[in-house]
Amino acid sequence: MPRVHAAVRAGFRTLATVAPPLAVEAAFAAFRRVGPPGRVRDQDRAVHERARRGTLHVRGHEVVTYAWGDPAAPPVLLVHGWKSRASRFAALTADLEAAGLQVLAFDGVAHGSSAGRTTTILDHLEILNRIADRPAGLAAVVGHSFGAFAAGVALHEGLPARNFTAVAAVPGFDHLTSSFAGAVGLPDRLREPLARRISSGAFPGEPDPRTRFDLLLNPAPEAVPTLFVHDAGDREVTHAHAHRLHAAHPGSRLVVTSGLGHNRVLDAPEVRAMIVEHVTSSLHPATS
Repeated sequence: MPRVHAAVRAGFRTLATVAPPLAVEAAFAAFRRVGPPGRVRDQDRAVHERARRGTLHVRGHEVVTYAWGDPAAPPVLLVHGWKSRASRFAALTADLEAAGLQVLAFDGVAHGSSAGRTTTILDHLEILNRIADRPAGLAAVVGHSFGAFAAGVALHEGLPARNFTAVAAVPGFDHLTSSFAGAVGLPDRLREPLARRISSGAFPGEPDPRTRFDLLLNPAPEAVPTLFVHDAGDREVTHAHAHRLHAAHPGSRLVVTSGLGHNRVLDAPEVRAMIVEHVTSSLHPATS
């Protein structure tokens, strides 16, 4: 969750005391807003600018897509997290290209260069499935944070990808709502009302989003080789969740790094090399 100004937190605490229903409604409105799009970092610009760009129309919004590498090569889809963008994978993109893979990515609704102000996991899921709608599916999907969560849900629901890497993965809906409530200063007693309000308001017609969007209850298929990477010092999503996700995914591999935090883990050469090795191992399985 993004850092929240102390004055905003104080305002939510006051509102929660004098008018709890209004505090829940205000928190619901804030939860859906993504805020200003993240910029392209200087170190990512060269890779970002040489991408082949396309567009998808998703729920009334224009979504920008990106591709690098040989269009005939096995495709790997990269899925960014909340308040991030495709360019954040620039270093990994170059590594995957060098390994002979085609790299696909997108800026989610209300993220990067795509349109919109609000979004939910439903937008990410639609984009994932539309990009994966090709005769051979995807060789692999790699997600970070919220993007890893969305990719895992998509895989459980049938996304045609043969390999999965989840970096700093969010485990599910309840973690998102609880973390957000804590970030804005809502007291514990209002976290459950907020979760119910988000369920009904953001997912109308969805019978049980809290169960559907939970990777501990609904893991990716066991047949899909899965790698979890999480840093021990991650302050946004504690690495204890990675251990739970690893336990919920029989046969998965868990690597816990140190000193990289929630975002810098994507830049670390040793992590990138690990991801490339994991992805390519499914393309060239070991022979006895």
